Amino acid sequence: MNAPAPVITNAHTHLELTRLASLCPSEPVEFTRWIHELIRARAGETRADVYRSVEAGIEELLACGTTHVGDITATWLSVEPLLESGLRGIVWLEVLGLNRAEALERLERAKQAILAARRHPAYGPMRVGLTIHAPYSCHPDLFREGAAWCREAQVSLCIHLAESPAEVEWLTRRSGPFLRLLQKLGVPVPPAPGLRPVPYLRSLGVLEARPLLVHMVQVTDEEIRMVADAGCAVVHCPRSNYLLNCGRMPLEKYLAAGVPVYLGTDSRASSPSLNVREEAAFARQWHGDRVPENLWEVIVSRPL
Repeated sequence: MNAPAPVITNAHTHLELTRLASLCPSEPVEFTRWIHELIRARAGETRADVYRSVEAGIEELLACGTTHVGDITATWLSVEPLLESGLRGIVWLEVLGLNRAEALERLERAKQAILAARRHPAYGPMRVGLTIHAPYSCHPDLFREGAAWCREAQVSLCIHLAESPAEVEWLTRRSGPFLRLLQKLGVPVPPAPGLRPVPYLRSLGVLEARPLLVHMVQVTDEEIRMVADAGCAVVHCPRSNYLLNCGRMPLEKYLAAGVPVYLGTDSRASSPSLNVREEAAFARQWHGDRVPENLWEVIVSRPL
């Protein structure tokens, strides 16, 4: 009898951004500057552009031996290709919005799309969940209602959190690069909660849904305990964190606290490849002897 194929998990991708590999910086850049460039690059893209990106991303994942993937789709167009790809894992439909009414309307549409996806004949190995993008881009009621629905409907929830110093500055003081970015984009500037990212989500009841938390760089020891106590897992994206000047995730502290850790490449717009083993090689050098050598294979082979 043949032995089962080894699990190789890339827990965080944005396959619809594969065509934007030219945006990946060769040296570290300021995070919100990169976001602005990404928004501009996506203006005017067509459904055909997105499908080509997703297909190219799936091809790259398969070529490097990936078996499990966690993908975020802002357009929701990667669902069908991933369900039919032979890959296992989760594709999360992304919702965001600082305008309450518009954000909640998009949430309702996402709910229906997720429930419809469950009826797809290929559903099961690849599942469909919900992503509420990030604290700097989402109304608090979107977090409250989205997390409550995920608990009720037993839907996987994923959130970008505590990624950059700019995020912390915006949430705690309503200042810094995110304020300037919102003003540049002409977005009405909402009040800030006056809390750091992890306590902010806890105050909204979001951690009760046990979301998968992506990046989690800008955290304190107390916040790592909050995540551990809530039973959440985290995704580490070291090359993206490095190139977008987000800082080094305190991986050794998550491991010591018993928090399950996955590894992800993020998108080709912020990482040189979708090869999670190349991600692990970079992480091994960056973290040095803070993380035992034998744990990298464990992290890469943890299925979603």
